[in-house]
Amino acid sequence: MTEDAFETELIQFLTSGSIHEVDKKQPDRTRESDDNYYGVKDYVVKTKRWTYMSSIKTTEQLWDNFKMLLEQHNQNTLGHPLSVMEFGQVKKIISDIQTPYEAGQFLYGFNGRSQIEINLDDGRHVFLNVFDQREIGAGDTVYQVVNQIERPAVIIGKQNRRFDTTLLINGLPIIQIEEKRDTHDVNEALNQMHQYIDENQYRDIFSTLQILVAITPNNVKYMANTTSEKFNKDFAFNWQRRSDNGIIRSWKEFADSMLSIPMAHQMATNYMILDGTKNNQTLKVMRPYQVYATQKVIDGLKNADFDMNINRIGYIWHTTGSGKTITSFKTAWLASRMPNIDKVVFVVDRIALTKQTNERYRAYDPDVSETAAGSVQDTSNTKDLRKKLRSKDHNIIVTSVQKLDTLIKRKNYKAPDKHLVFIVDEAHRSTGGESFKKIQKAFKHSAWVGYTGTPMFDETTTGLRTEDIFGPLLDAYTIREAIADRNVLGFKVDFETTIDENKMKERYLPEFYRDHHPNWTEEVIKNKIAHLSQDDMDDAVEPSFYDENEEHVKMVVKDIFKNWRNRSNEGRYNALLTTHVGGGKASTPMAMMYFDEFQRVNRENKKNGGQTLKVAVTFSRNSSNNDTMLDTNKGLYRAMDSYNKEFGSKFGMEDVSGYTQEVTSRLNKTASDGRFLDLVIVVDQLLTGFDAPELNTLYVDRTLKGAGLIQAYSRTNRIADMQEKPWGRIINYRWPAQNEKLMNEALAIYANKDSARLSDEERKAQNIKDGVTAPKFKDVFDGVRKTVEKLSSLTKEFVQLPPSEKQKDYMLDLLHEYNAGMAKLKQYVPDENDGEHAGFDYDDPDTLINALGMTSDQETRLTTVLTNELKEYISKEKKIPLYQIELRMTHIKDVKIDYDYLTELIEKLLNEIHEGKTEEAKETQEKINQFANGLDDRNYATKILNAVTAIIKKHFPPKGLKFKFPIHLKDSEQIIQEANNVSLDRTFLDFRVKWGITDIITSAEMRELFSRHHYGMQDLDDMGQIRDIIAKASKEYKVLAHDEKVQKLSKIKYRNGLREAIYELADELAES
Repeated sequence: MTEDAFETELIQFLTSGSIHEVDKKQPDRTRESDDNYYGVKDYVVKTKRWTYMSSIKTTEQLWDNFKMLLEQHNQNTLGHPLSVMEFGQVKKIISDIQTPYEAGQFLYGFNGRSQIEINLDDGRHVFLNVFDQREIGAGDTVYQVVNQIERPAVIIGKQNRRFDTTLLINGLPIIQIEEKRDTHDVNEALNQMHQYIDENQYRDIFSTLQILVAITPNNVKYMANTTSEKFNKDFAFNWQRRSDNGIIRSWKEFADSMLSIPMAHQMATNYMILDGTKNNQTLKVMRPYQVYATQKVIDGLKNADFDMNINRIGYIWHTTGSGKTITSFKTAWLASRMPNIDKVVFVVDRIALTKQTNERYRAYDPDVSETAAGSVQDTSNTKDLRKKLRSKDHNIIVTSVQKLDTLIKRKNYKAPDKHLVFIVDEAHRSTGGESFKKIQKAFKHSAWVGYTGTPMFDETTTGLRTEDIFGPLLDAYTIREAIADRNVLGFKVDFETTIDENKMKERYLPEFYRDHHPNWTEEVIKNKIAHLSQDDMDDAVEPSFYDENEEHVKMVVKDIFKNWRNRSNEGRYNALLTTHVGGGKASTPMAMMYFDEFQRVNRENKKNGGQTLKVAVTFSRNSSNNDTMLDTNKGLYRAMDSYNKEFGSKFGMEDVSGYTQEVTSRLNKTASDGRFLDLVIVVDQLLTGFDAPELNTLYVDRTLKGAGLIQAYSRTNRIADMQEKPWGRIINYRWPAQNEKLMNEALAIYANKDSARLSDEERKAQNIKDGVTAPKFKDVFDGVRKTVEKLSSLTKEFVQLPPSEKQKDYMLDLLHEYNAGMAKLKQYVPDENDGEHAGFDYDDPDTLINALGMTSDQETRLTTVLTNELKEYISKEKKIPLYQIELRMTHIKDVKIDYDYLTELIEKLLNEIHEGKTEEAKETQEKINQFANGLDDRNYATKILNAVTAIIKKHFPPKGLKFKFPIHLKDSEQIIQEANNVSLDRTFLDFRVKWGITDIITSAEMRELFSRHHYGMQDLDDMGQIRDIIAKASKEYKVLAHDEKVQKLSKIKYRNGLREAIYELADELAES
């Protein structure tokens, strides 16, 4: 099927409403789903259809169509068609929208109504309605489809464009669809839209675009519109079925669900997020599971009977890291605008989280502006909470369980007679006791919704289940599904032991068995020890071996320092360490033992020039007057004192919460001074509700199980950079066999409930298959070795690029596989894999390189020279800038640049050219080119290449510059810089001569003008410089221009051609 035929079918399908035409013979499912492939659960109710406007093919026709609809929707206000001057104001307001975030603000308007403010010719000042979210899929809202809209180049020198399919709502482009035929990948359509963004094509009337859709007959992805620098295909999602979260790849099924009306309109409005985070304003679109969860809660609230006391609407089970904050905010925001609801209260489980949640909610609140406080309100204290609950506005209140508990315990407290909705975050915590039951009971006319990544089931609690507290499960999205969808990472879990097995067998175990089995003979004991399993070993180790054992603590800290480079990716990511002492004892002394040991090792390493780590410890102040209060608070004081000295702060015991908040900011790398922590030691804090994408490792010196294990592990698996952070890292230091069983049990419940019936070995295999846990080193290694073999064959043993374009595309795919595999291999520490010498040693990288089938030189050539040559080829062939080519190599070792060798080559080339040794000079030039192609710094590489060209053409050294030959160089930097300048000056001179502008602008002036140019931008004429050059040059170009073709141009073609040529040259130099 051609793209034109595919586009025709798509438009026919959108406009016909023929939902039964879905091809059931090829459902193209990636997960098991209901037999009723197109059953009631997946049916989308449609209220209107798209209308195809076949006559609209240009931007001006789009403006005319929008003008007609704007007049139609505002005829009572206007009373006459808009004049050219009046509509000019409208066009300017829309055309002045600079970013998709600003477009989202414009379309939302105020309280969901978007208006344009203009002055009419008759003197009236009016507001014209554009969008009204109360009329989604209803009222006068008009839905249209256009295709093949012609778009002239915005940037001189770029191509004219023709967009595939555009969906208009009330005449404005809202959803842009780019189609590719079935032999093409969906990413090509995404790349094409990225190119359009980079060329400023989504401007003027297209500035309102909210959603981009890339579609082939076999796959579909959608994403929020964005800026060129923030464009990231990782945020392009597949649509999913409501019934089973199964991925939809069939274009017909996608069109019939996500692109139907009102769904498409809801996606572009209700399910967009205006993330107003300071200095990072972004438009986001919700993922399918977030949309479905929100819809289910809203449907439940619509049917709630607030006169029947407590309404348990239900709970949402979305795994940690899957965007519950966005989902819960949208639910709260939509609920606060429902006519049967007076107030929405968002409840967090700790006072410390209210500030964090309030900041996030305010960032997402579309009503926030420089002059408006918005719809989200924090509660500073219980009195403030009481006042806001009684207020008549419909704002969203953010508070804590603790404040609610304190409020209802106040004497004579009476809840307001309002319809209140309580949305409870981390619904598995702080909700199972009597206090929460009393909170629910206190509010007579309320509805309750829970959000959790780890609900309480019969298998995980002896108390109340999450269902008992909040009602039925409304929507589930598990770890397994989130990992498959690339929304969170899997885990690489290691089970270490600090126990010397020989010492244990010789000393500890004989005594253990004699004490526990006095009837056993020495022969029986000896035989038992000789045939011990890991389970037996764990059973024999009592908690006292670990708890407050100085030797154990030292060995854990030693392991952390030894393997820090591997686990942290050379310090790029940071870590948590959690410890806990059983038997009702305080755990804070153990935390302080770790802190003191880190400090001791830091002091030693600092003396010896070794690795040091910035470490802090945080736990709550003890005010219980129990036996451990004094030691706990002394430890906390010491920790804070050490922190104050490190960071110049002044925290005291009266501001422990402030200290904890700042420690948190240095761990999640949001501290304003840019100084961060490597590791934080905790007991229970930060193990739930803490989001830090650049935290990748959790060290566990305790026993975790069930929901607590999943919550703690999930601190590490947020998406940051999937190439550099392929997994969340977990290292356990106690009872390896037992803790691995506990992990498998927890994952059986929370990752894949179907695996609950499997054996431990079957669960382990299933977790690896599903990507929940990492495979063995050997499995990853074998995969990378196969990729290396293919690359070797393709490049003639890493010597040259393959000849055909198809082979080069295949090489690009293989390099992506290579990068992903190598990033994973670097995560395996040496000597940890079944006793074999495996893993990656930063001090001996060549061992791994050689084992993969490469020499050190071949690895360097592959990841530098050949990679850069491939990128240069793709850039030129496909006419896209280098920075848009997504290929960032994972280097297995530091690439050392031998600048002495470069100096030697430059010296040799200068002397060979001077002596007329042409053939020798060509060989030297080739060696320098290869050196330059091996540099990651492409700007410096281009300088070297320019310099070499100037030397070869004998433009450098220039006449008059005293050079003594044979020349002897100590350093080539100055020569490269000067020769590069000469090369640029020659380029500028040739350009000026060709276009006849030598008397109008000098080469130095051109270099200055171009120095502030950004690739692809029309930014050289802000002060009229280009306009002045063209105006002067067009007077005598037929005489002054040396190029015959230029001389023959008409004046208008000369003016346009010179402008285009200036920007082409500026782009060429900016790209280099």
